[in-house]
Amino acid sequence: MKTGDIYLVNLDPTVGDEKRKTRPVVVLNAGDRASLRLAIVVPITGWQRRWEEHPFFLTIAPEPRHGLRKKSAVDCYQVRALSHRRFIKRLGALSEQEMGHIKTAVALVLDIEPVHCS
Repeated sequence: MKTGDIYLVNLDPTVGDEKRKTRPVVVLNAGDRASLRLAIVVPITGWQRRWEEHPFFLTIAPEPRHGLRKKSAVDCYQVRALSHRRFIKRLGALSEQEMGHIKTAVALVLDIEPVHCS
């Protein structure tokens, strides 16, 4: 598992407006397999046109390297840490350029200057 990988994970149980069910996520930080065994991720969901105006939803096209079957969106507002035990299988990976866009969106959500995220 490494940064930029897309994995299918089980997000349940959830509470409130958290993304739920089994779905893909993008790994932001894979964590330490030897001790902590947590990964920081952002979930991927089906694309909806209403998200075009929101800077924390990023479009991902269905490409073989992504392992996704439909146009999707990375929801950078729902950053969370997950146990490695929730991870089911690797689907694909994002490019460095795509990860740069995700880092910028996460920085906006966390009110961090994006210039410090490269």
